[in-house]
Amino acid sequence: MTTIKNDYLKFGSADAPLKLEAFINVACRGTATIYRLAKEVLPPYIENGQIEVIVKLYDKPREELLHGALIHWTLDNEKPNEALDVIGKLLETQAEWHELSNKELKRLLVDTYNLQEEERLENVDISLAITAEAIEREVKIVPTLFFNGEKLLGFTYELEPSDLKQAIETSLAKL
Repeated sequence: MTTIKNDYLKFGSADAPLKLEAFINVACRGTATIYRLAKEVLPPYIENGQIEVIVKLYDKPREELLHGALIHWTLDNEKPNEALDVIGKLLETQAEWHELSNKELKRLLVDTYNLQEEERLENVDISLAITAEAIEREVKIVPTLFFNGEKLLGFTYELEPSDLKQAIETSLAKL
């Protein structure tokens, strides 16, 4: 397997044989769905050292995903555990903030999550790098998952925990 690019936000063992790359946008409702599934399905695989998860915040240019870019640019990638914690909390509460104005969302990010109001300049470079990778790898929608570099086919918003578990088991069996 080739080297994984843009691995700023990751969790699980670096030695895990299965690398799950997730191109997500925090404002995407499908991302919130896959987050809930992953939270249910992934823990035993992570605890057993079988999976490392690499989160790639994709600022896909769609109007309904603009809040995601606003959030992504304020996260502190120098503190990945804290950033991943904030991402999880935002995905769990997405319905509460999804319709806020940009100004209201910024206030929420500052007051609730202690993020800075203005974007971090280094995150703009990260965003551009992830966008370039998404284009190169033909990521058309978020979320898009890759297992050891292979795109998960058949993703739908109706994905069930058993579907995700089966995809993981199939990928692990290939090792």
